[in-house]
Amino acid sequence: MRDIPYEEQTIRSANPLARYAHRERLAKGLQLANLFSGHASVVIDFGTGQGEFLHRLGQMRPDVSLIGYEPYMSPIYPEVRYVESMQSVCDASVDVFTAFEVCEHLHAQELSQLMADAQRVMKPDGTFIISVPIMYGAAVVPKVLNWMIRHRKWQTEYTLFEVLKSAVGFKVARPSNPRVTHKGFDFRELISEVGQWFEIRQIEFSPVALLPWWLSSQCFLMCRQPAKAGLRKSTM
Repeated sequence: MRDIPYEEQTIRSANPLARYAHRERLAKGLQLANLFSGHASVVIDFGTGQGEFLHRLGQMRPDVSLIGYEPYMSPIYPEVRYVESMQSVCDASVDVFTAFEVCEHLHAQELSQLMADAQRVMKPDGTFIISVPIMYGAAVVPKVLNWMIRHRKWQTEYTLFEVLKSAVGFKVARPSNPRVTHKGFDFRELISEVGQWFEIRQIEFSPVALLPWWLSSQCFLMCRQPAKAGLRKSTM
């Protein structure tokens, strides 16, 4: 498989449709983070990559403190404070917690740990913003085709039958290792999981907010802390 830099797969993709969708996703994430950040807020981005999102947010909001957690890529923006572990982030210290294009790559226990970490570090009135790809409905066909073109392959991990099933919303089995694949990821199941930890205030789709999920490529969740009586604890 070709080793393609992440930004060339997303906001700088040679595919104009993919590039548009990912740039709209980034713009949506910046809009929401800016909206929910008060003066001198603390924003942490989980799985921040090299820090492009936080770098752009810092340009919009110089008053905001930027924290990035990224275990796999090297940071390149000096204004971002990178942490090696979520345990180094203080309890109830974060105003906005973001996790963009991350949850679909986590194993079940890792997802539960992310929920527990977010719950712990967020302030009582903090906001948790999540974005994930929609791998069902109309978007799955161009996404699979884009993967084939990008990697110069005639075959994908999807069979033709699985593409058709996904396109009409029927479940497709996920591979055992979700790290490098979106196959079978179901945002609807994620909504159910997140709802057990947080109060989901709003769900929006991208790149065109007015379209239904089955004509969209991304899903955004805006969440708040639940009432204290309903807090879940990590079992890890």
